[in-house]
Amino acid sequence: METKRNVLIVTDGAESTGNMAGQIGAALRDHQVVSLTAADLAGTEILPAEVYFLGCEEPNPDSFAYLTEVLRHINLVGRSCGVFSSRSEGAIQYLSGIVHDSELTLNPKPLFADDLAAGVLQQWVQDVINPVRYDGGATMGQDFNLDAYIRKVPDFPKKGVLFYDITSILTEPRAFAYCIDRMVSMYQDKQIAAVAAIEARGFLFAAPLANRLGIPLILIRKKGKLPGKTLSQKYQLEYAEAEIEIHPDDVPAGKRVLLLDDLIATGGTLRAARELITACGAVVPEIFGVVGLPFLHYAAVLGDTPVHTLIEYHAE
Repeated sequence: METKRNVLIVTDGAESTGNMAGQIGAALRDHQVVSLTAADLAGTEILPAEVYFLGCEEPNPDSFAYLTEVLRHINLVGRSCGVFSSRSEGAIQYLSGIVHDSELTLNPKPLFADDLAAGVLQQWVQDVINPVRYDGGATMGQDFNLDAYIRKVPDFPKKGVLFYDITSILTEPRAFAYCIDRMVSMYQDKQIAAVAAIEARGFLFAAPLANRLGIPLILIRKKGKLPGKTLSQKYQLEYAEAEIEIHPDDVPAGKRVLLLDDLIATGGTLRAARELITACGAVVPEIFGVVGLPFLHYAAVLGDTPVHTLIEYHAE
């Protein structure tokens, strides 16, 4: 099944708005253009980070039948943003009854077919789409201040330790959406066959990523938590020994598996998890963490496996 990701431009099916959407999509590059026809929707999952609607000035029953189906898909996965012409009040009223937990905005600066000269088009993008994307829309730019949403807790779990708490990301939808959107952008073109996540907070970030990418999620848990056939790996903590397990039958042998956790500290658990995955016959091309603490020297523990994070802290 084909999966459409990132930003979609949805038209009302008319040839004129379809041509406009094509030119806008070419100019924006990261947008995918979908014209509302039965062929577009058949066998396609709609998994956007944000959506822009062009046209839809009149509530044409045929056009809105397809548009309704698209919006129902969007409701399952997150937010949408409508960019309509200034004469689209009827469309706004119609769609508001369908879309829930989504933001529909009336475009104050309509774009018409005879306005598509390069300079006009780029100015329209700057005036209309960019403010929606970066000032409260569903997808935020890479300059989003993630640090502001990470709680720092001194003297936890013991005196002298500064704890970087990601639960504050989860309580702020904008910050959580930013993390997932960035992760999708990073890995959607890397031929990842599955995501393997470390118990327990790693599950929270890996699950929506795997869903958005349309690939399996593999759970790596503490010993005794997984039923059935398991493979285990022991590793050394500071003052004790720990053990993690995986379902070997869940690991796609010979395929690329992204290893993910919420925070990368000393790297010991991730190294053990990597050994589990490779013992099952898969390849770990890189390791991802939302937060990285390189001052704890995880690079030396994880060796040649590349490590990527959304934010790093270089001291407690």
